[in-house]
Amino acid sequence: MNDIRTRLLAAFDLEHKEHLAAIRESLRAVEKDPAHHPDLVEIHRRAHSLKGAARAVDLPEVERLSHWLEAAFIAIQRGTVPFDAAARDVVRRALDAIEDVVAWATRGGGEVDIAEVLAELTRMGGEGGGPEPVQRRPAAAEAGTAPPAAAPRPARSVDGHESAALVRIRSAGLERLFTAAAGLLPEIENQSALVAELRELRSEWRALERSWHAMRPRLLRGGSHDATGAAGISFAGDETALRLSSFERRFRALGASLDAAHRAHDRHLWSLRRWGSGFQDEVRQLRMLPAESQFSNLGRMIRDISRAQGKEVEADIRGLETQADRVVLQRLKDPVLHIARNAVSHGVETPQERVVAGKRAAATVRFEASVVGRRLVLRVEDDGRGPNREAIARHAVERGLLGADEAESAPEERLLDLIFEPGFSTAPTANEYAGRGMGLAIVRREVTRLQGSVTLAAREGGGTVVTVEVPLSLLSQRLAFVAVQDDILAIPSNDVARVLRVPADTLFTDLAAPTIRLEEEDVPVTPLAALLGYDGAMPQGNGAPLALVILRTAGRRVALVVDALMATRDSVVTPAEEVGIDAARFLGTVLMDDGSPALVLNPAALSPRPGMALPPLVRPVDESARRRPHILVVDDSITTRTLEKSILEAHGYRVTLCVDGREAVETLGELEDVNLIISDVEMPRMDGFALLQAVKGNPMTSDLPVILVTSRASDEDRERGLDLGADAYIVKTRFDQNELLAGIRRLL
Repeated sequence: MNDIRTRLLAAFDLEHKEHLAAIRESLRAVEKDPAHHPDLVEIHRRAHSLKGAARAVDLPEVERLSHWLEAAFIAIQRGTVPFDAAARDVVRRALDAIEDVVAWATRGGGEVDIAEVLAELTRMGGEGGGPEPVQRRPAAAEAGTAPPAAAPRPARSVDGHESAALVRIRSAGLERLFTAAAGLLPEIENQSALVAELRELRSEWRALERSWHAMRPRLLRGGSHDATGAAGISFAGDETALRLSSFERRFRALGASLDAAHRAHDRHLWSLRRWGSGFQDEVRQLRMLPAESQFSNLGRMIRDISRAQGKEVEADIRGLETQADRVVLQRLKDPVLHIARNAVSHGVETPQERVVAGKRAAATVRFEASVVGRRLVLRVEDDGRGPNREAIARHAVERGLLGADEAESAPEERLLDLIFEPGFSTAPTANEYAGRGMGLAIVRREVTRLQGSVTLAAREGGGTVVTVEVPLSLLSQRLAFVAVQDDILAIPSNDVARVLRVPADTLFTDLAAPTIRLEEEDVPVTPLAALLGYDGAMPQGNGAPLALVILRTAGRRVALVVDALMATRDSVVTPAEEVGIDAARFLGTVLMDDGSPALVLNPAALSPRPGMALPPLVRPVDESARRRPHILVVDDSITTRTLEKSILEAHGYRVTLCVDGREAVETLGELEDVNLIISDVEMPRMDGFALLQAVKGNPMTSDLPVILVTSRASDEDRERGLDLGADAYIVKTRFDQNELLAGIRRLL
C-alpha cells in the first residue's frame, strides 16, 4: 500500500501544479487587462478536479481548501461575490497555501497554517451557496464557519517493506560507482592507441615479409659473395633448407597471430565502447535528479519573504522537471535562494509604489530551469524597479572601482558586472535578507567553481534578470587539449565554440584590441599564455597561421591563441580542491596517457569581464621577465614535477626541472640565476637529503633557499631535513599550494 500511495502522490504532485498554474495565469490575465473576462467555468472545473484528486491521495487539508475555492468561484460566477482585487488576493493566497501543504506533505518541513485563508474562502463560498461540503469533514461543512487548522500529515516514507522496484544503497557507495564509471570511458578510449600500435606492427611485419621473399631464393641457392669478391658461405644443403623452412613457418605463424590479435582487439574495443558508454550513461542517469529536488520550496520562500517585508509577490516557478547532476543542483541551491531573496528585497517595490508607477500591486518573481545543449540554465527574473544605474555608478566611484569620468561613459554591461564585486551593495541599510554586499560575490564564486557563469541584466519592460549557466554534469567531461609553450592544458569543450587556424595577417589589428570576424561578430583575440601570466614573446604577426580556440562564456566570445591544438577526449577531472591548486583559475587536473597531469582551465576565469583590457597579441621579450625568480624543481615523479611546474609558472616564476639530486647538482653548475630549490627526498642516484648537503656545503650555493616537499611525515625526517639546512619542510599528503607559494614568497 505504501508503494501505491507513493505513486499516487507523485502523480498528484504533477497534476496539482498544472491546475494551480492555469488558475494563476487567469488571475494574471485579469490584472493585466481589467476588461478581460476569465473562463470562470474552467477555473471552477480545475478547483473541482483538484478536490477530487486530493481526496484520492488522502490530503484532507488540500481537499478542504479546494472545496471552498470551488465554492468561491461558484459565487463569483453567480455574481454574488465580485472578482475584484480583494477576491483575487484571497484566491492567490489559497493557491499558495495548497502548494505549501502539498510540499509539506510530500517533502516535509514546517507545518502550514491554513486557518486564516480557509476562513476567508469559507466566507466567500458560503455567501454564494457553494457546492455540497465534504460530508466526512463536518468541521468544514457549515457555510460561513472557518474550520480549525489541521496539521497536514506528511506522506509516509517507504520503509523496510519496500517494493522490489526500490533499492536503498549508501550514498558513499553510489559516489564510488559514479567515480568508477567516470574513469571507465576514458580508459576505453585510451585503448584506441593500441589500434595504431598494432597497425604499425602489422605494417612492419609485412615489410619484413617482402624482404624475406626477396632474400629466400638467394639463401637457398647459396654462393653469395661479399663486396671484395671473396666467396661467401654456402647455405645450400638439407640442414639449411630445413632451418629456413622452420623459420618461414614460425614467421608466417607470427603474422597470422598478429592479424588475429588485431581483429580481436578491434572486436573487443567495439564491445567495450558499446557497453562502457551505455554503462556510463546509465550511471549518469542515476546521478541526475529533477530541479524540484532542490527548488521545490522556492515559491514558498519567496512568498514568506515578501509578506515579511510587506510586499505582494507571486512566485512563478517553472521547469522543475528539468534534470541535472545531483551535485550541481545541491551546490546551486544556496546561490539561487540568494538571487531570489535579492529579487524580492532589492527588485520588488511595495504595493503602493507599484500602483503609483502604474503597475499592478502584486509583483511577479519567476524562476525557470531549462537545458540548452549540455548546460543547465537557471533564470530568476522580477518585474520590479530594475537595476539602478546611477546608484551603481556612484557606489563604484566611492569604492574606487571606477573613475568619475569612466563611470559616466561605462557601458551598462560593465556597470552591472560590478554588482558581483565583494562588498558591493546599493542598499541604504543592511537587514537579514540583503544589504551586506557579499551575497552575489559568493554566488559568482560558487558558479565559477561549477565551471559556469552568472550574469545580471535589465529586463525588457522593467525589472531584472539573473541568468546562471553551468554544465549539466561534472561526472566526466569532454576536454579539448591545447599546447601553450611547454605545457599541455585542457579546456572543457562545452565552452569551446570552435577551433580554427588562420593567418595572422587576416586579423584586424587597427582596433583597440586585435579581432577576428566570425559569423558577423568581431571577436577579440588574445594569447592564452598572456592571460595565464607566462613569460616569453607573443606571436609576432608575421603571417604564419595562428591556432585559435574560440571560447564562449556568459554570452561573450574570445579567441585564444595557443601554440597547438591537440586531441579532444572524455576525461575524469580531479577537482582543484583535491590537488591544492587555485580553484578560481583551474577546475582541477586530468591525467595524460604518459601519467603526467594536465591542468584543466576554468573558462569563466579566462573570459574577459566587461571593460577588461586584454593582453596585446604582439609582445616582445621583456627583459624584466628574465629577472623573475628562477626555481629549480627536483623530483623523480613526472606527475609531481609537472604539477609543481604548472602551479609555479602560473604565478609568474621561471622553472627548470630535474629528475634527481645528481642532475640538480649538475644543473646548478651550469646555471647562475637559480633563486630557490624545491626538492623531493626519495629519489634515485642522489636523494633530497644528499642534495641538501651538497647545496649547503658548497660556498657558491650555501645561501640558496631549499624547500623539501616529501611524503615523509615523521618528526625524525622533518628534524633531519631542518638540521641539514632546509628552509621549509612540506608534507605531500597535506600539500597545499598556498602553503608552498607563501613559503616561496617568504624566502625570496
